[in-house]
Amino acid sequence: MKFRKFTSPNNWFTLELPQDWSEYDSENEGTYAFFNTKEWSGNLRITPFRFENNGGEKNEAINVIQSELVDKPGAVLMTVKSWDAAFYIEADEENMIYYWVTGFKNSLFLISFTFDNDAKGTLQHKTTLETVTQILNTIEIID
Repeated sequence: MKFRKFTSPNNWFTLELPQDWSEYDSENEGTYAFFNTKEWSGNLRITPFRFENNGGEKNEAINVIQSELVDKPGAVLMTVKSWDAAFYIEADEENMIYYWVTGFKNSLFLISFTFDNDAKGTLQHKTTLETVTQILNTIEIID
């Protein structure tokens, strides 16, 4: 699979997207949204935050991650890149949403991937989640 680099317009982060994924306009300002243009398999949204510069030593992101682990039912600690991440799933009648809250030092990323419940357990679902994981592991923070 071929990838291309996406750089956020605010120049806070980059990531690698598969060639057949594109950005689309998100309803939420400051959120970057992506989907597979060849075969729709869900929506990936990434909302970056930056905390005030505190000399670069304190890891503010970990406080939010730890809070998510306490506050969200079923949240588990996992790793995105080499960063701690709170991961949890929410579902309703139509959709299942995977959430990752991760980051490093003063940069935090709220990430979600939404897909139709009808796709749950299919090969497309499994393959798409693997692709989303690949994308998340390419996030680079721009200082």
